[in-house]
Amino acid sequence: MKVLILSDIHSNIHALEAIWARENDSEQVYCVGDLVDYGPYPKEVLDWVRAHDAHSVQGNHDAWVSKLYRESMALDNLTTEDRTWAEHNVSLLNESDITFLEQLPETLTFSADGFSYALTHIYDKYREIKSLQQYEKFRQDRFSGAKYTRLLLGHTHRQAIHHLSDDLLWMNPGSGSYRRPDDLDQTAHYATISDGTLSLGRISYDHSILFHVTQELKLNENEYKHQWSWGPRDSI
Repeated sequence: MKVLILSDIHSNIHALEAIWARENDSEQVYCVGDLVDYGPYPKEVLDWVRAHDAHSVQGNHDAWVSKLYRESMALDNLTTEDRTWAEHNVSLLNESDITFLEQLPETLTFSADGFSYALTHIYDKYREIKSLQQYEKFRQDRFSGAKYTRLLLGHTHRQAIHHLSDDLLWMNPGSGSYRRPDDLDQTAHYATISDGTLSLGRISYDHSILFHVTQELKLNENEYKHQWSWGPRDSI
């Protein structure tokens, strides 16, 4: 069996489609949260996730966009120049989309090829699990002690497979959309599981449309801190 693992897509349909063009032989798709926010295509990403029957946990940005939608029905009165990415995403989504985001679970588990997996978006802010004791405590606290051997995490945008023993590991597929400021890589990150073998993937894609759309939006100027991931770094 082949499973595609995504995370932190952040309303970037171009990166998502580039990943799928390479990995479209995957039989199942899982996402470790943050489908929306910090990008211009939330509707397209949610439509893709539903069309491909992808299973996702809820990320902090998914929860934030949903909360903002419920609390900020006066967004129509907010000028484009004053909007954050989250507010822009809210303006493009409807009740069905928000309900979908609200109903995403905090955790998921699945089995494939004799291995058990657990998914959740955040471990502890931007910290990493560095010991078996931390791993076991997290399993008790977040998953009620469920017996899995492979933990899938998102949020940090740091792609990694970290073995804690021969049998236990955690993996972060990295962000499909953007890097942290200290990471100059502009590719889309993801992971695959093929017959039990974990692999980290990266793929280049055409940023030009994404960069142009982002430039034209003219959102609140504080919202462009990640824009260099889609264009020349000296463009901001």
